[in-house]
Amino acid sequence: MPASETPRLDRGDLLDGLRELIRSAHTERLTGVTIRIVGGAALRLAYFDRDTTLDIDAQIAPIDQLQPIIDRIATSRGWPADWLNNNAAMFLPSWGRRIDWETIFDDGDVSIEVAPIDALLAMKLLACRPGRDTPDITKLLALTDIRSLDTAEELFESFYPGEPLPDKAIRLLSRIFEIGLPPKPTAPPRLDLGGT
Repeated sequence: MPASETPRLDRGDLLDGLRELIRSAHTERLTGVTIRIVGGAALRLAYFDRDTTLDIDAQIAPIDQLQPIIDRIATSRGWPADWLNNNAAMFLPSWGRRIDWETIFDDGDVSIEVAPIDALLAMKLLACRPGRDTPDITKLLALTDIRSLDTAEELFESFYPGEPLPDKAIRLLSRIFEIGLPPKPTAPPRLDLGGT
């Protein structure tokens, strides 16, 4: 499917897909299921309204047992095969400050968590894709009440020790602080992954 035809997922799609995954995991009697969500999907689900996303980047366990479920959901909904993918490991800080995951669903068999805003900001600053990450970074700065380059660097280095803040992030942050932060974004409605 050409990129222009790739379905984009809004918050309702994300919730519906996760609910279906939970139901299927229960039907197949899976236990110890953990999905840790990062990136745009985490922001959209838990923190603020934003553009749609192409996928959910996550750490998924047990991926071997969940992949057939993920594939079935993609096929039945006409979504990309990687609508829920196990690619988050490449984005996660690995030797800095520990990520304090926020649980959005846990029934004892299936646990779904999102990264907190401070970790998401550090990851967005690492990626710092021009234009694409700017709105998210600006909103995350407002939510964390970070108002200076020094404080942003401190946060970044706490998650990525020994790694300097990328030059493109420094330029972007300087511009954002020069303009000023927007008001804190309004949180989306409370998540409801129950009713499965």
